[in-house]
Amino acid sequence: MTTRHDAYRGMAGHYDLHGWDWYAKTFGARLVALLRERGLPPGAAILDAGCGTGSFALMLAREGYRVTGVDLSPGMIERARMKDVAVDVDWRVGEITALELGERFDAVVSVADVFNHLPTLDEWEAALRAFHNHLRPGGLACIDAMTCKGLEQMDVQSVQERGGVTLILAIVYERSARRSTLKVVSFAPAPATPSLYERAQETITEWGQPVADVIPRFLRAGFSEVERVWATSDDPENDDRVTLFARRKPLH
Repeated sequence: MTTRHDAYRGMAGHYDLHGWDWYAKTFGARLVALLRERGLPPGAAILDAGCGTGSFALMLAREGYRVTGVDLSPGMIERARMKDVAVDVDWRVGEITALELGERFDAVVSVADVFNHLPTLDEWEAALRAFHNHLRPGGLACIDAMTCKGLEQMDVQSVQERGGVTLILAIVYERSARRSTLKVVSFAPAPATPSLYERAQETITEWGQPVADVIPRFLRAGFSEVERVWATSDDPENDDRVTLFARRKPLH
């Protein structure tokens, strides 16, 4: 049983209101196209590990994939189920470093900063080993995360008001620890009584890891063919994000 803090317990109900499910709209179509290029046709089984409120998992389901979504936060999974009117996705609560779902998939995707919630490279490797164990031979893993540069650029304090919803943010990046701490307070109309506002708050911590130290962890977890895609710089530390594809070794 994991003891990891549910970083989104306080914000699950407000998460989508602030566009925090941005990945599906921003990179979703491009990632789906890349999955198909890598040999993953509609009908393949995909695990969305760290699925949040389910926007990307639901997009994959609409593209014809058989999707399982897993997240540490019961509140986020509850929101995902509410959005899944057609019950297209199998939703689970689980910790990505210790998954035991009892099945295998053609691909595992983990996007939108999920791995940034893991403080150490050992925990990265534990998650990658868990993914490896849930992949069929030749199966594909896709990990998307912020680099240290990306986290540092998020160091900001702001108040945002949009459509009657207010978000107060204070983000502090500590370079020596490669750690970003976000204190967030949200105000939004209460669903049952829109004339009243409900308040949500949470403290969320993320960590950056040197990309050069991350890639060997894929290899130690049993993957091969580690590939960095969508790079804009030869040095991955100069990019805001890093997206890595790796394949479980096929049977010979």
